[in-house]
Amino acid sequence: MDASRAVYADTAAWTRLFSLWNEKRNVLGPSRGEVVVMLPAVLAPSFANAAPDVWSIRSGEYGIDEVAPARGAGLESGAQGALSFVGVARVALPAMAATAAGSVSRRFDDALLLLRAVPPLALFGGDLVVRPWVENLLSARWAADPMSEPIQEREPWGVEPSVLARRELRRADDMLAVRCFDGAEELLAGLLERADADDTELTAVALSELAIAIAAQDRADVAAVHGNRALSLLGAELGGGSARTALSPYVTACVLRANALVHWCLGHLEYAEQLDQTLAAGHEAPTEIARWFHRAFVARSRLLRLVERGQIAAAREQVPALLDSWLHTERAMGRIVIADLEFLSGNLDTSVRALDQARAEGTVWPEAHASLPRRCEVATALVEIARGNEERASKLLGGPRNSPAPSHLREPEPESGFRAEAFHAVTFGLLATVTGDRGGASLSFERARGLIADWGRWGLDRRSRLRAQLLIELLRAALEPDGDGAVAAARDLTRRAEALLGDTAEDQVSRVLAVAAHRELARRLASAGAGDARSVAQRAAALAQPLGNLGVPAWDALLTAAARSL
Repeated sequence: MDASRAVYADTAAWTRLFSLWNEKRNVLGPSRGEVVVMLPAVLAPSFANAAPDVWSIRSGEYGIDEVAPARGAGLESGAQGALSFVGVARVALPAMAATAAGSVSRRFDDALLLLRAVPPLALFGGDLVVRPWVENLLSARWAADPMSEPIQEREPWGVEPSVLARRELRRADDMLAVRCFDGAEELLAGLLERADADDTELTAVALSELAIAIAAQDRADVAAVHGNRALSLLGAELGGGSARTALSPYVTACVLRANALVHWCLGHLEYAEQLDQTLAAGHEAPTEIARWFHRAFVARSRLLRLVERGQIAAAREQVPALLDSWLHTERAMGRIVIADLEFLSGNLDTSVRALDQARAEGTVWPEAHASLPRRCEVATALVEIARGNEERASKLLGGPRNSPAPSHLREPEPESGFRAEAFHAVTFGLLATVTGDRGGASLSFERARGLIADWGRWGLDRRSRLRAQLLIELLRAALEPDGDGAVAAARDLTRRAEALLGDTAEDQVSRVLAVAAHRELARRLASAGAGDARSVAQRAAALAQPLGNLGVPAWDALLTAAARSL
Protein backbone atom coordinates (compact mmCIF):
# COMPACT_ATOMS: atom_id res chain seq x y z
CA MET A 1 0.00 0.00 0.00
CA ASP A 2 1.44 3.39 -0.99
CA ALA A 3 0.34 6.33 1.16
CA SER A 4 3.53 8.30 0.61
CA ARG A 5 1.62 11.18 -1.04
CA ALA A 6 -0.82 11.52 1.89
CA VAL A 7 -1.38 15.07 3.14
CA TYR A 8 -2.34 16.13 6.61
CA ALA A 9 -6.00 16.61 5.66
CA ASP A 10 -6.18 12.87 4.86
CA THR A 11 -5.01 11.78 8.32
CA ALA A 12 -8.49 10.89 9.63
CA ALA A 13 -9.28 8.75 6.57
CA TRP A 14 -6.00 6.85 6.74
CA THR A 15 -6.38 6.34 10.51
CA ARG A 16 -9.81 4.79 9.92
CA LEU A 17 -8.31 2.45 7.31
CA PHE A 18 -5.55 1.42 9.72
CA SER A 19 -8.12 0.62 12.41
CA LEU A 20 -9.95 -1.62 9.93
CA TRP A 21 -6.68 -3.42 9.24
CA ASN A 22 -6.31 -3.99 12.96
CA GLU A 23 -9.68 -5.73 13.00
CA LYS A 24 -8.37 -8.10 10.29
CA ARG A 25 -5.10 -8.84 12.09
CA ASN A 26 -5.89 -12.57 12.32
CA VAL A 27 -6.13 -12.69 8.53
CA LEU A 28 -2.98 -10.67 7.92
CA GLY A 29 -0.81 -12.55 10.40
CA PRO A 30 -0.75 -16.04 8.85
CA SER A 31 -1.09 -14.86 5.24
CA ARG A 32 1.64 -15.75 2.81
CA GLY A 33 3.73 -13.10 1.18
CA GLU A 34 4.54 -9.65 2.43
CA VAL A 35 2.64 -6.48 3.23
CA VAL A 36 4.57 -3.28 2.54
CA VAL A 37 3.14 0.04 3.65
CA MET A 38 4.65 3.30 2.43
CA LEU A 39 3.92 6.25 4.73
CA PRO A 40 5.19 9.78 5.34
CA ALA A 41 6.79 9.87 8.77
CA VAL A 42 3.96 11.80 10.42
CA LEU A 43 1.45 9.04 9.62
CA ALA A 44 3.54 6.35 11.31
CA PRO A 45 2.28 7.24 14.83
CA SER A 46 -1.32 7.13 13.52
CA PHE A 47 -0.68 3.64 12.16
CA ALA A 48 0.91 2.50 15.43
CA ASN A 49 -1.96 3.89 17.54
CA ALA A 50 -4.85 2.81 15.30
CA ALA A 51 -3.49 -0.66 14.49
CA PRO A 52 -1.32 -1.73 17.44
CA ASP A 53 -1.76 -5.45 16.77
CA VAL A 54 -0.69 -5.12 13.15
CA TRP A 55 2.16 -2.84 14.20
CA SER A 56 3.38 -5.43 16.68
CA ILE A 57 3.98 -8.05 13.94
CA ARG A 58 6.03 -5.81 11.68
CA SER A 59 9.41 -7.19 10.70
CA GLY A 60 11.14 -3.85 10.28
CA GLU A 61 11.03 -0.15 9.53
CA TYR A 62 13.06 1.44 6.76
CA GLY A 63 13.71 5.09 6.00
CA ILE A 64 13.75 6.08 2.34
CA ASP A 65 14.53 9.47 0.93
CA GLU A 66 12.84 10.68 -2.23
CA VAL A 67 15.00 12.42 -4.82
CA ALA A 68 13.91 15.95 -5.72
CA PRO A 69 12.48 15.33 -9.26
CA ALA A 70 10.11 12.68 -7.94
CA ARG A 71 8.70 14.78 -5.15
CA GLY A 72 5.00 15.55 -5.51
CA ALA A 73 2.50 17.43 -3.45
CA GLY A 74 2.77 15.27 -0.33
CA LEU A 75 3.14 16.73 3.13
CA GLU A 76 6.72 15.75 3.83
CA SER A 77 10.02 16.39 2.09
CA GLY A 78 10.39 12.65 1.50
CA ALA A 79 8.37 9.49 1.94
CA GLN A 80 10.52 8.50 4.90
CA GLY A 81 9.10 6.03 7.34
CA ALA A 82 8.10 3.12 5.08
CA LEU A 83 6.86 0.28 7.21
CA SER A 84 7.12 -3.40 6.28
CA PHE A 85 5.67 -6.46 7.92
CA VAL A 86 6.29 -10.22 7.96
CA GLY A 87 9.89 -10.57 7.01
CA VAL A 88 10.44 -7.78 4.53
CA ALA A 89 14.17 -7.16 4.46
CA ARG A 90 14.52 -4.34 1.97
CA VAL A 91 12.45 -1.70 0.23
CA ALA A 92 13.63 -0.49 -3.18
CA LEU A 93 11.89 1.97 -5.48
CA PRO A 94 13.28 3.41 -8.72
CA ALA A 95 12.74 7.03 -7.69
CA MET A 96 14.09 6.66 -4.17
CA ALA A 97 17.35 5.97 -2.46
CA ALA A 98 17.68 4.24 0.91
CA THR A 99 19.03 6.34 3.75
CA ALA A 100 20.39 5.52 7.18
CA ALA A 101 18.54 6.27 10.38
CA GLY A 102 19.17 9.83 11.56
CA SER A 103 19.34 11.10 7.98
CA VAL A 104 18.65 14.66 6.92
CA SER A 105 15.23 13.51 5.69
CA ARG A 106 14.32 12.20 9.13
CA ARG A 107 15.46 15.44 10.74
CA PHE A 108 13.31 17.43 8.32
CA ASP A 109 10.34 15.24 9.20
CA ASP A 110 10.99 15.89 12.90
CA ALA A 111 11.19 19.61 12.24
CA LEU A 112 7.80 19.57 10.51
CA LEU A 113 6.28 17.53 13.31
CA LEU A 114 7.64 20.08 15.77
CA LEU A 115 6.00 22.90 13.84
CA ARG A 116 2.59 21.27 14.08
CA ALA A 117 3.14 20.76 17.82
CA VAL A 118 3.69 24.46 18.60
CA PRO A 119 0.84 26.92 17.96
CA PRO A 120 1.98 30.14 16.22
CA LEU A 121 0.71 32.51 18.90
CA ALA A 122 2.76 30.70 21.56
CA LEU A 123 5.81 31.90 19.63
CA PHE A 124 4.76 35.19 18.06
CA GLY A 125 1.63 36.22 19.97
CA GLY A 126 2.86 36.87 23.48
CA ASP A 127 1.64 40.45 23.20
CA LEU A 128 -1.93 39.10 23.28
CA VAL A 129 -1.11 37.17 26.45
CA VAL A 130 0.47 40.03 28.41
CA ARG A 131 -1.79 42.83 27.18
CA PRO A 132 -4.15 42.83 30.21
CA TRP A 133 -1.14 43.08 32.54
CA VAL A 134 0.59 46.01 30.82
CA GLU A 135 -2.34 47.96 29.40
CA ASN A 136 -1.66 50.89 31.72
CA LEU A 137 1.92 51.11 30.41
CA LEU A 138 0.88 50.88 26.77
CA SER A 139 -1.65 53.67 27.28
CA ALA A 140 1.23 55.97 28.29
CA ARG A 141 3.04 55.56 24.96
CA TRP A 142 2.31 59.10 23.75
CA ALA A 143 3.64 60.74 26.90
CA ALA A 144 6.30 63.43 26.70
CA ASP A 145 9.80 62.19 25.99
CA PRO A 146 10.97 60.71 29.30
CA MET A 147 14.59 61.50 28.42
CA SER A 148 14.00 65.22 28.10
CA GLU A 149 13.79 65.87 31.84
CA PRO A 150 16.90 65.03 33.92
CA ILE A 151 16.56 63.29 37.24
CA GLN A 152 16.63 65.80 40.10
CA GLU A 153 19.56 65.22 42.40
CA ARG A 154 18.02 67.46 45.06
CA GLU A 155 14.50 68.42 45.96
CA PRO A 156 13.58 71.64 44.15
CA TRP A 157 12.78 74.47 46.55
CA GLY A 158 9.11 74.52 47.46
CA VAL A 159 8.27 71.04 46.15
CA GLU A 160 7.08 68.41 48.59
CA PRO A 161 9.11 65.16 48.53
CA SER A 162 5.95 63.15 47.88
CA VAL A 163 5.15 65.31 44.83
CA LEU A 164 8.66 64.86 43.47
CA ALA A 165 8.44 61.09 44.02
CA ARG A 166 5.20 60.88 42.07
CA ARG A 167 6.73 62.86 39.22
CA GLU A 168 9.59 60.37 39.09
CA LEU A 169 7.11 57.50 39.15
CA ARG A 170 5.24 58.97 36.16
CA ARG A 171 8.55 59.33 34.36
CA ALA A 172 9.31 55.65 35.06
CA ASP A 173 5.89 54.82 33.55
CA ASP A 174 6.89 56.70 30.41
CA MET A 175 10.24 54.89 30.23
CA LEU A 176 8.54 51.52 30.44
CA ALA A 177 6.03 52.59 27.80
CA VAL A 178 8.84 53.33 25.33
CA ARG A 179 10.79 50.23 26.46
CA CYS A 180 13.70 52.02 28.12
CA PHE A 181 13.99 49.20 30.63
CA ASP A 182 17.46 49.90 32.01
CA GLY A 183 16.68 53.59 32.50
CA ALA A 184 13.41 52.72 34.25
CA GLU A 185 15.22 50.25 36.50
CA GLU A 186 17.80 52.86 37.54
CA LEU A 187 15.16 55.50 38.18
CA LEU A 188 12.90 53.19 40.20
CA ALA A 189 15.75 51.79 42.28
CA GLY A 190 16.78 55.32 43.24
CA LEU A 191 13.20 56.30 43.94
CA LEU A 192 12.78 53.35 46.33
CA GLU A 193 15.95 54.33 48.19
CA ARG A 194 14.56 57.82 48.79
CA ALA A 195 10.90 56.88 49.29
CA ASP A 196 9.14 57.70 52.52
CA ALA A 197 8.78 54.48 54.50
CA ASP A 198 5.20 55.42 55.34
CA ASP A 199 4.16 55.90 51.70
CA THR A 200 3.04 52.32 51.20
CA GLU A 201 1.12 52.93 47.98
CA LEU A 202 4.00 54.65 46.17
CA THR A 203 6.41 51.95 47.33
CA ALA A 204 4.09 49.16 46.14
CA VAL A 205 3.68 50.72 42.68
CA ALA A 206 7.42 51.43 42.33
CA LEU A 207 8.30 47.85 43.32
CA SER A 208 5.78 46.51 40.78
CA GLU A 209 7.14 48.61 37.94
CA LEU A 210 10.70 47.73 38.92
CA ALA A 211 9.71 44.05 38.66
CA ILE A 212 8.41 44.60 35.11
CA ALA A 213 11.58 46.48 34.06
CA ILE A 214 13.84 43.72 35.39
CA ALA A 215 11.75 40.85 33.97
CA ALA A 216 11.91 42.48 30.52
CA GLN A 217 15.71 42.30 30.80
CA ASP A 218 15.56 38.49 31.28
CA ARG A 219 16.11 38.55 35.05
CA ALA A 220 12.69 37.28 36.00
CA ASP A 221 13.92 35.54 39.17
CA VAL A 222 15.21 38.87 40.51
CA ALA A 223 12.01 40.57 39.36
CA ALA A 224 9.96 38.10 41.42
CA VAL A 225 11.72 39.27 44.60
CA HIS A 226 10.53 42.84 44.04
CA GLY A 227 7.07 41.69 42.98
CA ASN A 228 6.68 39.59 46.12
CA ARG A 229 7.69 42.58 48.26
CA ALA A 230 4.90 44.57 46.62
CA LEU A 231 2.43 41.75 47.29
CA SER A 232 3.42 41.66 50.94
CA LEU A 233 2.54 45.36 51.20
CA LEU A 234 -0.94 44.56 49.89
CA GLY A 235 -1.50 41.84 52.43
CA ALA A 236 -3.79 40.32 49.83
CA GLU A 237 -5.47 36.93 50.02
CA LEU A 238 -5.24 35.51 46.53
CA GLY A 239 -7.80 33.34 44.84
CA GLY A 240 -11.12 33.61 43.05
CA GLY A 241 -12.27 36.55 45.19
CA SER A 242 -10.95 40.07 45.10
CA ALA A 243 -7.91 41.02 47.14
CA ARG A 244 -8.90 42.42 50.54
CA THR A 245 -6.52 45.29 51.13
CA ALA A 246 -6.55 48.80 52.51
CA LEU A 247 -4.72 50.12 49.45
CA SER A 248 -6.53 51.79 46.56
CA PRO A 249 -7.93 49.66 43.69
CA TYR A 250 -5.43 51.28 41.31
CA VAL A 251 -2.43 50.27 43.44
CA THR A 252 -3.84 46.80 44.01
CA ALA A 253 -4.28 46.34 40.25
CA CYS A 254 -0.71 47.52 39.55
CA VAL A 255 0.73 44.99 42.00
CA LEU A 256 -1.38 42.06 40.79
CA ARG A 257 -0.72 42.80 37.11
CA ALA A 258 3.04 43.07 37.55
CA ASN A 259 3.23 39.86 39.55
CA ALA A 260 1.10 37.97 37.01
CA LEU A 261 3.48 39.07 34.24
CA VAL A 262 6.61 38.14 36.19
CA HIS A 263 5.35 34.72 37.23
CA TRP A 264 4.21 33.97 33.68
CA CYS A 265 7.76 34.79 32.56
CA LEU A 266 9.04 32.32 35.16
CA GLY A 267 6.67 29.59 34.00
CA HIS A 268 4.49 29.70 37.13
CA LEU A 269 1.40 29.68 34.97
CA GLU A 270 -1.12 28.48 37.55
CA TYR A 271 -0.03 31.15 40.02
CA ALA A 272 -0.23 33.81 37.31
CA GLU A 273 -3.80 32.63 36.66
CA GLN A 274 -4.65 32.97 40.38
CA LEU A 275 -3.35 36.53 40.35
CA ASP A 276 -5.34 37.25 37.21
CA GLN A 277 -8.54 35.87 38.74
CA THR A 278 -8.04 38.05 41.80
CA LEU A 279 -7.46 41.04 39.53
CA ALA A 280 -10.58 40.32 37.46
CA ALA A 281 -12.73 39.80 40.56
CA GLY A 282 -11.68 43.21 41.85
CA HIS A 283 -13.16 44.99 38.80
CA GLU A 284 -10.42 47.56 38.95
CA ALA A 285 -11.67 49.30 35.80
CA PRO A 286 -13.59 52.42 36.88
CA THR A 287 -16.41 52.31 34.33
CA GLU A 288 -18.57 49.70 32.69
CA ILE A 289 -17.28 50.51 29.20
CA ALA A 290 -13.67 50.20 30.41
CA ARG A 291 -14.48 46.81 31.94
CA TRP A 292 -15.99 45.74 28.61
CA PHE A 293 -12.82 46.58 26.69
CA HIS A 294 -10.64 44.95 29.35
CA ARG A 295 -12.82 41.83 29.22
CA ALA A 296 -11.84 41.24 25.57
CA PHE A 297 -8.13 41.44 26.48
CA VAL A 298 -8.57 39.00 29.36
CA ALA A 299 -10.64 36.49 27.33
CA ARG A 300 -7.98 36.23 24.62
CA SER A 301 -5.14 36.08 27.12
CA ARG A 302 -6.79 33.42 29.25
CA LEU A 303 -7.57 31.15 26.28
CA LEU A 304 -3.96 31.34 25.07
CA ARG A 305 -2.67 30.61 28.58
CA LEU A 306 -4.93 27.55 28.83
CA VAL A 307 -3.39 26.28 25.60
CA GLU A 308 0.10 26.87 27.00
CA ARG A 309 -0.79 24.66 29.97
CA GLY A 310 -2.17 21.91 27.71
CA GLN A 311 -5.74 22.42 28.90
CA ILE A 312 -7.22 22.13 25.42
CA ALA A 313 -10.70 21.05 26.54
CA ALA A 314 -10.90 23.98 28.98
CA ALA A 315 -9.71 26.32 26.22
CA ARG A 316 -12.53 25.13 23.98
CA GLU A 317 -14.98 25.87 26.78
CA GLN A 318 -13.66 29.45 26.82
CA VAL A 319 -14.44 30.05 23.14
CA PRO A 320 -18.06 31.19 23.80
CA ALA A 321 -16.78 33.75 26.32
CA LEU A 322 -14.25 34.95 23.75
CA LEU A 323 -16.96 35.29 21.11
CA ASP A 324 -19.19 37.13 23.58
CA SER A 325 -16.44 39.68 24.28
CA TRP A 326 -15.99 40.68 20.65
CA LEU A 327 -16.59 44.17 19.48
CA HIS A 328 -16.53 44.95 15.77
CA THR A 329 -12.84 45.91 15.77
CA GLU A 330 -11.94 42.93 17.97
CA ARG A 331 -13.63 40.26 15.83
CA ALA A 332 -10.65 39.55 13.59
CA MET A 333 -8.32 39.27 16.59
CA GLY A 334 -10.64 36.75 18.22
CA ARG A 335 -10.67 34.63 15.08
CA ILE A 336 -6.86 34.52 15.09
CA VAL A 337 -6.91 33.14 18.62
CA ILE A 338 -9.53 30.53 17.70
CA ALA A 339 -7.53 29.59 14.58
CA ASP A 340 -4.51 28.98 16.81
CA LEU A 341 -6.54 26.58 18.97
CA GLU A 342 -7.88 24.75 15.91
CA PHE A 343 -4.37 24.45 14.48
CA LEU A 344 -3.09 22.79 17.62
CA SER A 345 -6.14 20.52 17.74
CA GLY A 346 -5.27 19.24 14.26
CA ASN A 347 -8.27 20.91 12.60
CA LEU A 348 -6.24 22.58 9.88
CA ASP A 349 -9.11 23.24 7.48
CA THR A 350 -11.06 25.00 10.24
CA SER A 351 -7.96 26.95 11.21
CA VAL A 352 -7.46 28.22 7.66
CA ARG A 353 -11.11 29.24 7.40
CA ALA A 354 -10.87 31.22 10.65
CA LEU A 355 -7.72 32.98 9.45
CA ASP A 356 -9.21 33.76 6.05
CA GLN A 357 -12.27 35.20 7.80
CA ALA A 358 -10.04 37.26 10.10
CA ARG A 359 -8.24 38.71 7.12
CA ALA A 360 -11.56 39.56 5.48
CA GLU A 361 -13.01 41.13 8.63
CA GLY A 362 -9.85 42.89 9.74
CA THR A 363 -10.18 45.89 7.44
CA VAL A 364 -9.77 48.16 10.47
CA TRP A 365 -7.34 46.65 12.94
CA PRO A 366 -6.88 48.21 16.39
CA GLU A 367 -4.01 50.68 16.39
CA ALA A 368 -2.32 48.82 19.22
CA HIS A 369 -2.01 45.71 17.02
CA ALA A 370 -0.87 47.19 13.73
CA SER A 371 1.30 44.13 12.99
CA LEU A 372 -1.55 41.63 13.31
CA PRO A 373 -2.68 41.75 9.63
CA ARG A 374 0.83 40.70 8.64
CA ARG A 375 0.98 38.00 11.29
CA CYS A 376 -2.45 36.72 10.25
CA GLU A 377 -1.29 36.39 6.65
CA VAL A 378 1.87 34.55 7.67
CA ALA A 379 -0.11 32.27 10.00
CA THR A 380 -2.35 31.34 7.06
CA ALA A 381 0.74 30.42 5.06
CA LEU A 382 2.06 28.32 7.95
CA VAL A 383 -1.16 26.32 8.19
CA GLU A 384 -1.17 25.84 4.42
CA ILE A 385 2.35 24.37 4.66
CA ALA A 386 1.06 21.92 7.28
CA ARG A 387 -1.84 21.04 4.93
CA GLY A 388 0.58 20.37 2.08
CA ASN A 389 -0.65 23.38 0.09
CA GLU A 390 2.76 24.85 -0.61
CA GLU A 391 1.63 26.80 -3.67
CA ARG A 392 -0.78 28.98 -1.70
CA ALA A 393 1.73 29.34 1.12
CA SER A 394 4.28 30.66 -1.37
CA LYS A 395 1.80 33.20 -2.74
CA LEU A 396 0.92 34.44 0.74
CA LEU A 397 4.54 34.78 1.83
CA GLY A 398 5.93 36.30 -1.34
CA GLY A 399 9.71 36.44 -1.58
CA PRO A 400 12.28 36.69 1.21
CA ARG A 401 12.27 40.09 2.89
CA ASN A 402 15.60 41.82 3.30
CA SER A 403 14.49 45.24 4.52
CA PRO A 404 14.79 45.94 8.24
CA ALA A 405 11.64 45.60 10.29
CA PRO A 406 9.92 48.94 10.95
CA SER A 407 10.08 49.95 14.60
CA HIS A 408 10.17 53.17 16.57
CA LEU A 409 9.79 53.94 20.23
CA ARG A 410 6.60 55.88 19.46
CA GLU A 411 4.83 52.92 17.85
CA PRO A 412 1.97 51.47 19.92
CA GLU A 413 4.01 48.29 20.46
CA PRO A 414 7.61 48.90 19.39
CA GLU A 415 8.55 45.23 19.06
CA SER A 416 5.58 44.37 16.82
CA GLY A 417 7.41 45.00 13.55
CA PHE A 418 10.28 42.72 14.53
CA ARG A 419 7.85 40.10 15.79
CA ALA A 420 5.93 40.04 12.48
CA GLU A 421 9.09 39.93 10.36
CA ALA A 422 10.60 37.15 12.48
CA PHE A 423 7.41 35.10 12.02
CA HIS A 424 7.66 35.63 8.25
CA ALA A 425 11.32 34.59 8.18
CA VAL A 426 10.61 31.40 10.16
CA THR A 427 7.69 30.43 7.94
CA PHE A 428 9.59 31.24 4.76
CA GLY A 429 12.42 29.03 6.03
CA LEU A 430 9.98 26.20 6.65
CA LEU A 431 8.61 26.49 3.15
CA ALA A 432 12.17 26.35 1.82
CA THR A 433 12.81 23.29 3.99
CA VAL A 434 9.87 21.26 2.67
CA THR A 435 10.65 22.22 -0.92
CA GLY A 436 14.26 21.08 -0.58
CA ASP A 437 15.91 24.54 -0.67
CA ARG A 438 18.32 24.05 2.22
CA GLY A 439 20.30 27.18 1.38
CA GLY A 440 17.20 29.36 1.38
CA ALA A 441 16.02 27.78 4.61
CA SER A 442 19.34 28.42 6.32
CA LEU A 443 19.37 32.09 5.27
CA SER A 444 15.79 32.59 6.44
CA PHE A 445 16.41 31.01 9.84
CA GLU A 446 19.54 33.12 10.28
CA ARG A 447 17.52 36.25 9.50
CA ALA A 448 14.87 35.17 11.99
CA ARG A 449 17.55 34.86 14.68
CA GLY A 450 18.54 38.48 14.25
CA LEU A 451 14.97 39.73 14.19
CA ILE A 452 14.11 37.88 17.39
CA ALA A 453 17.18 39.37 19.06
CA ASP A 454 16.00 42.85 17.99
CA TRP A 455 12.51 42.07 19.25
CA GLY A 456 14.02 41.08 22.60
CA ARG A 457 15.38 44.59 23.12
CA TRP A 458 11.82 45.97 22.98
CA GLY A 459 9.54 43.19 24.13
CA LEU A 460 7.69 42.54 27.37
CA ASP A 461 6.63 38.96 26.63
CA ARG A 462 9.86 37.20 27.52
CA ARG A 463 8.45 33.64 27.54
CA SER A 464 7.14 33.59 23.96
CA ARG A 465 10.37 35.18 22.72
CA LEU A 466 12.52 32.51 24.36
CA ARG A 467 10.28 29.82 22.88
CA ALA A 468 10.73 31.36 19.43
CA GLN A 469 14.51 31.44 19.88
CA LEU A 470 14.55 27.77 20.85
CA LEU A 471 12.43 26.81 17.87
CA ILE A 472 14.75 28.62 15.48
CA GLU A 473 17.78 26.78 16.84
CA LEU A 474 16.00 23.43 16.56
CA LEU A 475 15.04 24.14 12.95
CA ARG A 476 18.58 25.22 12.14
CA ALA A 477 19.88 21.99 13.72
CA ALA A 478 17.82 20.00 11.22
CA LEU A 479 19.89 21.58 8.43
CA GLU A 480 23.30 21.01 10.02
CA PRO A 481 25.39 17.92 9.26
CA ASP A 482 27.02 15.93 12.02
CA GLY A 483 30.32 17.46 13.05
CA ASP A 484 32.62 18.27 15.94
CA GLY A 485 30.44 21.07 17.26
CA ALA A 486 27.06 19.42 16.71
CA VAL A 487 26.93 17.59 20.03
CA ALA A 488 28.03 20.63 22.03
CA ALA A 489 25.42 22.81 20.30
CA ALA A 490 22.73 20.20 20.99
CA ARG A 491 23.72 20.04 24.67
CA ASP A 492 23.39 23.80 24.91
CA LEU A 493 19.89 23.57 23.42
CA THR A 494 18.79 21.04 26.05
CA ARG A 495 20.11 23.28 28.84
CA ARG A 496 18.18 26.24 27.47
CA ALA A 497 15.06 24.14 27.03
CA GLU A 498 15.19 22.82 30.58
CA ALA A 499 15.72 26.34 31.93
CA LEU A 500 12.72 27.65 29.99
CA LEU A 501 10.56 24.76 31.16
CA GLY A 502 11.18 26.02 34.69
CA ASP A 503 10.76 24.55 38.13
CA THR A 504 7.03 23.82 37.78
CA ALA A 505 7.08 22.40 34.21
CA GLU A 506 3.55 23.74 33.64
CA ASP A 507 4.27 25.18 30.22
CA GLN A 508 3.40 22.35 27.80
CA VAL A 509 4.51 24.33 24.75
CA SER A 510 7.97 24.68 26.28
CA ARG A 511 7.79 20.97 27.16
CA VAL A 512 7.35 20.19 23.46
CA LEU A 513 10.50 22.18 22.69
CA ALA A 514 12.37 20.42 25.50
CA VAL A 515 11.39 17.00 24.11
CA ALA A 516 12.57 18.04 20.65
CA ALA A 517 15.86 19.36 22.05
CA HIS A 518 16.59 16.11 23.92
CA ARG A 519 15.71 14.02 20.87
CA GLU A 520 18.11 16.11 18.79
CA LEU A 521 20.87 15.62 21.36
CA ALA A 522 20.20 11.86 21.55
CA ARG A 523 20.41 11.64 17.76
CA ARG A 524 23.69 13.56 17.66
CA LEU A 525 25.16 11.44 20.46
CA ALA A 526 24.14 8.21 18.74
CA SER A 527 25.71 9.42 15.50
CA ALA A 528 28.93 10.18 17.40
CA GLY A 529 28.86 6.78 19.13
CA ALA A 530 28.57 8.34 22.59
CA GLY A 531 27.47 6.12 25.45
CA ASP A 532 24.93 8.51 26.98
CA ALA A 533 22.67 8.64 23.92
CA ARG A 534 20.18 6.23 25.50
CA SER A 535 19.92 8.14 28.78
CA VAL A 536 19.18 11.36 26.85
CA ALA A 537 16.54 9.53 24.79
CA GLN A 538 15.01 8.29 28.03
CA ARG A 539 14.86 11.86 29.31
CA ALA A 540 13.07 12.89 26.10
CA ALA A 541 10.53 10.09 26.56
CA ALA A 542 9.97 11.03 30.21
CA LEU A 543 9.45 14.70 29.32
CA ALA A 544 6.96 13.69 26.63
CA GLN A 545 4.73 11.59 28.91
CA PRO A 546 2.46 14.45 30.12
CA LEU A 547 1.73 15.41 26.49
CA GLY A 548 -0.42 12.35 25.79
CA ASN A 549 -4.21 12.36 25.47
CA LEU A 550 -4.62 16.12 25.75
CA GLY A 551 -6.42 16.51 22.43
CA VAL A 552 -3.37 17.51 20.37
CA PRO A 553 -2.54 14.96 17.62
CA ALA A 554 0.97 16.35 17.10
CA TRP A 555 1.74 15.96 20.82
CA ASP A 556 0.57 12.36 20.71
CA ALA A 557 2.79 11.80 17.67
CA LEU A 558 5.76 13.39 19.44
CA LEU A 559 5.16 11.17 22.48
CA THR A 560 5.11 8.08 20.26
CA ALA A 561 8.25 9.19 18.41
CA ALA A 562 10.09 9.79 21.71
CA ALA A 563 9.08 6.36 23.00
CA ARG A 564 10.18 4.66 19.77
CA SER A 565 13.61 6.29 20.05
CA LEU A 566 14.46 4.22 23.14
